Amino acid sequence: MQRQSFIVDAMLGRLARWLRILGYDTYYKNDIKDWKILKIAEETKRIIITRDRGLCNRAKKKGLPCELIQPGIGIEEMLVQLANNWKIDLTLDMAATRCPECDSILEQMGKDRWKCPKCSKEYWKGTHWITMQEIIIKAKAKVNTNGEEPDFARRLNVRHRNSVS
Repeated sequence: MQRQSFIVDAMLGRLARWLRILGYDTYYKNDIKDWKILKIAEETKRIIITRDRGLCNRAKKKGLPCELIQPGIGIEEMLVQLANNWKIDLTLDMAATRCPECDSILEQMGKDRWKCPKCSKEYWKGTHWITMQEIIIKAKAKVNTNGEEPDFARRLNVRHRNSVS
C-alpha cells in the first residue's frame, strides 16, 4: 500500500521529523516560501501541512489537500489530528523509518543501529526511543476510531482539508 506524502511548512519542523520517523516521505525546508510549497505539492501530489491559514486557503482554492494545524498544540495532538484526518499509521517501525534530517530511507547496520545513506547520520534505539514510544502510545489512545470528528477539532472548529483523490 502506498503511503501519503507530505510537504510541511517552515513552522512545523518538529512534526516533519516525526512524520519521517514514522516512515512518511516528508518534504521540509525551514526557509521554504509559500509559493514553492504550493508548486511542489501540486507537482508531487503531496498533502500540505501548515499553521498558515492563508497558505491553507490558497491550497484549497487550487484544489490541493491541506491540513491546518492550530497554534498551541503539541506533537501528540498534531499526530492525533493527522491520524484522524489522513489515517497516518502511528507505528514506530525502524524498517520503514526515514532519516529525520534528510528524508532518505535508513539502512540497517546492526540489530539496533541504522545509518542514512545520504547524510551518513547514524541512529540507534537509545533512551529517546522510550520517550518516542510513550508519545505514540498516548497519541494512539486519542485517535478517533468511530469516524467522528475528533474532539479538539470540534472545539477549534478545524477541518481545513480537501479529500485526497
